Amino acid sequence: MTMTIKSIREVFSAQRYTRTRDTVKLDEYQAPTTGQFLYMYKERDFSSSVQVVIHPALKLEPYLALPGIICPKPDQFRHGSNMREFPKRKNRGESEVPYGRALEVNSLEALARFLQIFDTPAGGEREGTELPSRLTAIELENFKGVGKRVRIDLAPITLLFGANSAGKSTILQALQYVREVLERRNANPDRTLYGGDFVDLGGFHNLVHQHDEGKTIAIKLELQLNRADLPELVPEAFDDWQNVDAEVWDLYELLQETRNRTESVSVELKIGWSSIRQAAIVRGYEVGVNGAMLAKIESQADGKDSSIQINPRNPVFTRYRNQEEIDSAKQLLADLDGLADTPAPNDSVTESDDEDDEAYSIWPQITGTLSDADVERPGQGFRQWLNNVDGALPALAPLLYVPSGDAKGATAVYLARELTAFLTTVIVGPGVLIRDQLRKLRYLGPIRNVPKRDFEAALTPDEARWADGTAAWEALLNGNESLVDEVSRWMADEDKLATGYEVARRKFKEIDVGTLNWLMRAADPDASVRPEPQLLRQVEAAAEKQRIELLDPDSGNPFQPRDVGIGISQVLPVVVAALEPSAALVAIEQPELHIHPAVQVGLGDLFVKGAKEHGINFLVETHSEHLILRLLRRIRENTENEVPPGAIGIVPADVAVIYVQSTESGVELVPLPIDDTGEFTTRWPKGFFDERAEELF
Repeated sequence: MTMTIKSIREVFSAQRYTRTRDTVKLDEYQAPTTGQFLYMYKERDFSSSVQVVIHPALKLEPYLALPGIICPKPDQFRHGSNMREFPKRKNRGESEVPYGRALEVNSLEALARFLQIFDTPAGGEREGTELPSRLTAIELENFKGVGKRVRIDLAPITLLFGANSAGKSTILQALQYVREVLERRNANPDRTLYGGDFVDLGGFHNLVHQHDEGKTIAIKLELQLNRADLPELVPEAFDDWQNVDAEVWDLYELLQETRNRTESVSVELKIGWSSIRQAAIVRGYEVGVNGAMLAKIESQADGKDSSIQINPRNPVFTRYRNQEEIDSAKQLLADLDGLADTPAPNDSVTESDDEDDEAYSIWPQITGTLSDADVERPGQGFRQWLNNVDGALPALAPLLYVPSGDAKGATAVYLARELTAFLTTVIVGPGVLIRDQLRKLRYLGPIRNVPKRDFEAALTPDEARWADGTAAWEALLNGNESLVDEVSRWMADEDKLATGYEVARRKFKEIDVGTLNWLMRAADPDASVRPEPQLLRQVEAAAEKQRIELLDPDSGNPFQPRDVGIGISQVLPVVVAALEPSAALVAIEQPELHIHPAVQVGLGDLFVKGAKEHGINFLVETHSEHLILRLLRRIRENTENEVPPGAIGIVPADVAVIYVQSTESGVELVPLPIDDTGEFTTRWPKGFFDERAEELF
């Protein structure tokens, strides 16, 4: 059958898709089951194909496996101001507009197959969903050298370049500060959980920009959920669901469907100094969902009188009328306008009015359900709970008791509790997720300790020992044997770091010299040494110990870490931190310290492996040109399908390079975009590897 706009729409209709918007260029459709949106271009020749645009994060494999569907330019994206359901990014004109990825479908039969898959869990799977949650952005304002608000978009591998004392460590310290606030509710810290004695933040006075206690620090962290969900923080409101009224079920299902729309969250903390209390106070706690503010809690300067504001226009609350409803509303307005003797000013439906009519918020429906059940002030219980909190920061813990305000009757109580449980999940839940993400941060400082001879791991774990590299050696002593083997390969193999040393974990027992001499004589069949059961029992009862040794691959000779070059002890903790998979974010200062350029190059592949196979994000403060050159090479090879065997290719989105420079107005962060050929698309700022250019030219 020939493809026309009419026949294409009939296929969408047959698959029960709702046309939610009809613009000059695009039809917007929503899938009946998953609720996903896609766009179909109308201004084109349908003789060979129809073009549909899907969310840019969707995996392409389920669609490309279907006959008649291709993605001609998988690394390029389509921008359009009418793709309102898609995330925004900068186009080539540097303006931020929604964008998606285009597919070409060559027949109506292929379109029907595509729409069937699109409305299934497989069709809705996002890139990276098999990986854990990851931080995607940091925003800072009035923090250390940063004055005006700056934003750092994080990639799986983010490199911070810049001169000494330019402010590169500011970003790392901001993460540590947020952890202290969320974990220990301490807005005025000196020592941190990550840094121990290695890091001293110096308290609020040292952290606020220009040491001006009249300024307010603002730090915002954004988190992509991937396979994670918002945490369940409230126990079931009732035991017997069978006896619950239908309206409670309806509200429960509506709220569940709303919270399940969450793909990303953010938390912004605003921290100021209270001269009355002589303390740093969290004055603002703002939660974002799917890129927009959902709720904020604010307190007075002294931390009292907390209040909550809900944004009913957040994307999770937003729904769209279908095209038939929109057309009917337009016709009704036209009919009413025709009946009027004299049209009133501003009665006509403008484009902006049209857009407002298409989208609506379900928040009034949610609160209206409680009002219909005679629940007065349905959010009062949540506000009362917050009033027990000092400042604007809610307790990041399960809410075991949820007061229900002035609800009367079982149904009203259940409805109020459902709303309160929902608010707890979407307001407190993002803070819990961000805190838990920061608990998995692993910080390596710029100078790593060389273990003492016969080094033994401490009995009590302490994450602060990662700061000086000690925890890396402890992980080799106490961790899985597979970790030791993998670290050894990366240290020794020619196609990896090629440091010249393998790593081995040896087990041994300490026995006295007399027993040792007896064992040696007993091993000689000609010595005729009589059995000594007591000595054998002593050997068996002796405690077994472990030791990490560095081996020469050629001779097999073992060495203690103190017996080899300093560079080995500096790079080994970096290798362990990148390969031990329990971390979500590894922050490293100067991983290239004291190592040869050939080893620095290999660090690029090490970080790629940790990011791609373990889902670890890397935030690296470095001066190494060799490291970035390896990453650029892997991008270029991936584009040209020439990635060497054993290596892992990457795309530009996997790497973010940020140049940090100090200016008169404060720290400035300059992102350096990379294209598919592994080249920077903008000129390097002054000072970015200037020495190389001067030496070459």
